[in-house]
Amino acid sequence: MPLNDKKIISIILEQCEGIDEKCDGYREELIEVISEILEYERGHRVSATNIQKKINEKCNAAARFLAAQRGHDTGTEELDS
Repeated sequence: MPLNDKKIISIILEQCEGIDEKCDGYREELIEVISEILEYERGHRVSATNIQKKINEKCNAAARFLAAQRGHDTGTEELDS
């Protein structure tokens, strides 16, 4: 892993530690979402539209996780970003 990538990861982890734990597993979920978004951006040659779609899907999944953990009805509809 290039040094620059390690620095980015360390900064993300450091910043996530300062985020309020809104529910059990919140920080871990957030770290996973951010990590996957970075993988989309650095990984495969994918169109901007497809990357945006994947980012939206990850953000919606994280929102559903948070809503479920906090006892809110998540339904099957897409949550607003």
